[in-house]
Amino acid sequence: MWTKKAFIIAAFFTMVACANDNGVNEDAQREIDRKNTQPIHYETNQEKKERLHVRDQTIGEKGGYPQTHQDKANDANNKNGYTDVFTNEEAQMIAETLQNKREIVQAQVASTDDRIIVGVILQAHAKQKDSVQQIKKEVKKLVPNTDKQIIVYTDDIHWDRMKNLDARLKAKNNGDKIEQYINEFINNNN
Repeated sequence: MWTKKAFIIAAFFTMVACANDNGVNEDAQREIDRKNTQPIHYETNQEKKERLHVRDQTIGEKGGYPQTHQDKANDANNKNGYTDVFTNEEAQMIAETLQNKREIVQAQVASTDDRIIVGVILQAHAKQKDSVQQIKKEVKKLVPNTDKQIIVYTDDIHWDRMKNLDARLKAKNNGDKIEQYINEFINNNN
């Protein structure tokens, strides 16, 4: 029995020795493989730029967007210093007053020798006709000693209103057309 134990111990030491020797050879082989091969690394162009800290030029650095030549576009060409000939102190005063109204979202006013033209965008809940009349009254209060015609434009589109009216008139006449169509169909099949 003693020989069996000696044999098992000898076999164990042989295996351990071979394993250590094999490990040394594997490390050497890995080192040789590492020197002879190059790792494959996949990266996008954007990742490469980020890694190398390279960035694209901005529009401003490239010279900006091409500009059109509109000489003196913002120069004031009237005596009051406004860029628009229809904008004056009267028009600005009316516009500022109207914009403070609750039912008005935005107001724009132009004033000529014979007219005051007001364009407004109203809140959704504002009644169109009532608001227009109120705006005309307000402008008359602001400029009491004037014979100018006051014209108010709103964001209510006349074309849409007429289109809806036309659709309602057609729908109203559909009953008569269907009755006529059914009568013709019955008479033709007899």
